[in-house]
Amino acid sequence: MPRPLRKTAVTSLKMTPEVRDLWEQCAEAEDRSLTNLFEVLVRAHAKKLGIEPTPPKPATSRKTATSKTTKN
Repeated sequence: MPRPLRKTAVTSLKMTPEVRDLWEQCAEAEDRSLTNLFEVLVRAHAKKLGIEPTPPKPATSRKTATSKTTKN
């Protein structure tokens, strides 16, 4: 089943080579990507702390300029 398309945000992390190696090993052991493992771990930790994600803001409709047509 294909995953639904969602907006993503680019994030940069700095960590020691030891932690990076552990992260890669954990992801490989669970057949996950690094990104997926990070998301799973953050969601689990947030749940443990009782933190819910902030709901996304509703999309605002973008009004486009309408062109006026003239009758001949």
